[in-house]
Amino acid sequence: MAKDFKTLVRMRKWALDDKRRELGEMLGVLENLIGEKTTLEQALIAEQKVAAENPELVGFAYAGFANAVIAERVALQTRIAEQEAKIDAFRDEVADAFKAMKTAEIAERNRVAAERAEEDRKEQEELDEIGMRSATRDDGFI
Repeated sequence: MAKDFKTLVRMRKWALDDKRRELGEMLGVLENLIGEKTTLEQALIAEQKVAAENPELVGFAYAGFANAVIAERVALQTRIAEQEAKIDAFRDEVADAFKAMKTAEIAERNRVAAERAEEDRKEQEELDEIGMRSATRDDGFI
């Protein structure tokens, strides 16, 4: 039975590590999406500068670019919101995995303490028995 609890603790730790790794990957995806949005905003600012400097050459093309940027910005914001929602939900799973691991660790610790208490009780009984035998011999009963 002792091995079962150790195996359970090890399995729960592995599951928690796996969940944490997966959460890290999800956060990486979110970071990439935010980076894409920042890059898009910077490209828009650069294009606005070019359009302001040469309105007769770039003015007609800028409208199409601006519309594409607006559509891309909306799409990125939607993907960012979806990823944040996934992350929030997954954090609950990580918390549950952590709780399961801690529960298994506490059960293992309690089992070890109970075993130790039982061993101490048996040892004390043996010492009491030895003490009683020694006392009866000293009193001359044996």
